[in-house]
Amino acid sequence: MEKLCPVHATPLESGGRFWHCQACAADYRLLGRCGSCGAELERIAACGASNWFCNQCNELKSKSSITTEMVKVDLG
Repeated sequence: MEKLCPVHATPLESGGRFWHCQACAADYRLLGRCGSCGAELERIAACGASNWFCNQCNELKSKSSITTEMVKVDLG
């Protein structure tokens, strides 16, 4: 699935943990929020698969039960 810059709505370039927008020269990361409690989720990746864990609810969350957004990262 293509990620879009939240400012310019242009496609972001994947760079490992972060995505880069050429138009605004900014880096972004994917932030997941729990659909039950709204807490920020921890992304767990292993062997090519990724899961989302909510420390507040203390359980794994399915991708269909979370919301995601791109947030700007300050690498400086």
